[in-house]
Amino acid sequence: MADQIRVLVAEDDPAARRLLTAAIPQLPGLSLCGAAKDGLECLELIDQLRPDVVLLDLVMPGLDGLGVLEALRRRRGGPVVVVTSQVSHQGVVKCALSLGASYYLVKPVNCQALPELLQFLCLAPLKRAALALLEEMGAAGMGVEAAARAAAVLCQDPSALLKEAYAPTISDQHTSYASVEKNIRAMVDKLHANPTPAYLALTEGLPPQRPSNLVFLRRLAAALDPSGW
Repeated sequence: MADQIRVLVAEDDPAARRLLTAAIPQLPGLSLCGAAKDGLECLELIDQLRPDVVLLDLVMPGLDGLGVLEALRRRRGGPVVVVTSQVSHQGVVKCALSLGASYYLVKPVNCQALPELLQFLCLAPLKRAALALLEEMGAAGMGVEAAARAAAVLCQDPSALLKEAYAPTISDQHTSYASVEKNIRAMVDKLHANPTPAYLALTEGLPPQRPSNLVFLRRLAAALDPSGW
């Protein structure tokens, strides 16, 4: 997912399927990797194509969207699933989310909003994984959240610069590049001064001096699985 988020569309209505499959390749940061007409074909294409995101209709012939979610929940790993449906009943929405859907969109879908939404949803599991690794290392302080976010960005795009990796934190916390850099540096300083086995494993092969923020974050990003599989 370094360059683009690969999207699989699962939609039985031909007009809606054409709309999404035509729009997605034109949207920044997204690419279309396939389209399914029903739930069984959706599961087959997930196995074959390993998309980053599935846009999943609920009402489909044969195996419906909820059935797809149930099948995916029994697996380890898999794509981010965004339900797209005309059904807006709160009971159905809660059911879909409880079965593992990351988001629920009521049709008609605003295609122009998809890039930002899917980018956010794809970062979320990477950030959680980074936080778990940092916790295992014994990381603490204000730099932990920022480091996890930055590692998630670098996992998606290993060529990203620090200013791009720090951008989500700078935007959400209304802070500065220098402040984020300082907080992460303080966190890494503490980890390096009192290294845990998890920290030593992450930094294995590096020079003995404290790694720079960029080196540490790239090592952290490399330990994450960008596909979710």
